[in-house]
Amino acid sequence: MWERHMWKQVDWLLLTVTVLLQAIGLIALASATYSSGLTKVLRQTIWMLIGWVVFFAALRTDHQLWMRWSSWIYWLNLALLVLVLVLGHEQYGAQRWLKIGSVTIQPSEFVKAAIIITLATFIAEHRERLLTDFRVFVRTGLHVCLPLALVFLQPDLGTSLVLLAIWLGMMFFAGVPIRWLVATVLAGLTLFAIGWHKGAVKDYQKQRLIAFIDPYSRANKEGYHVIQSQLAIGSGGLAGKGLFKGRMGKLGFVPAQHTDFIFTVVGEEGGFLLACTVIILFATLLWRLLTIMLETENLFGALVLAGTFCFFATHIFVNIGMTLRLMPITGLPLPFFSAGGSNLLVCYFLLGVSQSIAARKKRLVFG
Repeated sequence: MWERHMWKQVDWLLLTVTVLLQAIGLIALASATYSSGLTKVLRQTIWMLIGWVVFFAALRTDHQLWMRWSSWIYWLNLALLVLVLVLGHEQYGAQRWLKIGSVTIQPSEFVKAAIIITLATFIAEHRERLLTDFRVFVRTGLHVCLPLALVFLQPDLGTSLVLLAIWLGMMFFAGVPIRWLVATVLAGLTLFAIGWHKGAVKDYQKQRLIAFIDPYSRANKEGYHVIQSQLAIGSGGLAGKGLFKGRMGKLGFVPAQHTDFIFTVVGEEGGFLLACTVIILFATLLWRLLTIMLETENLFGALVLAGTFCFFATHIFVNIGMTLRLMPITGLPLPFFSAGGSNLLVCYFLLGVSQSIAARKKRLVFG
């Protein structure tokens, strides 16, 4: 139950940063889609409004209720992933979407939130054994592997990496022995190498990794995205070319500028100053999530915050990193910036749950 005094415990800095990032994100999207009209911006605005409804619903819900619904959440999301493989809408060579009338959703985005909630529940119920019994640690891996495998089959390598990052991050914050995590990472790299040679990794995914190492060797194909992205951001200089005045995107040199490469709008039109401002805002968001986590004595709440931190950190680092050629192109959206409703709803939901934990942490400690 929500009580009036809980508003005083809401993290207002985190809320302010969220509003600022969303505002800048909508402006960047308007610029990226300027030549095609306002359709995408209006659609994104509708998703944003729905997102705020989700945010306040999650905020007013006692976060520990999610523990009771954990099993339902897990199996429902698995059912949606199976449904995608059977009836999914194919686009860009991947089958990741479900089309309901004129609305398209991406269930693999919802799985990220589901894994955070359900894995936090499992760890909270088995933490003592988790820290000493390797078999329990393996069970957490199996918990993540089933949805991860279904996501990988779509294929969606980016989301698969996010799920792995969430799992490893939550294991680290839970206090699992480091040697187990190191062994898991080494085993994962070995499996990836085997998959690379046996064909489990798709050809276009291989070419993206090759283009990351040497984009000019494939300048007319996969390397083109990286080269144009760097040129667009670099051309912004210190203060940028001005809102709606970026030429690289407007003339079509930067592909997917309204989704994967939307940070190029920030760099080209806002320059180094706006790019740094956006990065500082994202860093502040991550800092507040960590702060709330450290202040929360309820184990389930702290683990949800740890998973939320890993979710945002992975998306931010990978998306901005790939536009600067610090990371391979993986197709991960930039939170609050990239067009698309499913990821936006997940962002608002996780931040709403985080705020619910922040508002109730004192009651949990002293109540």
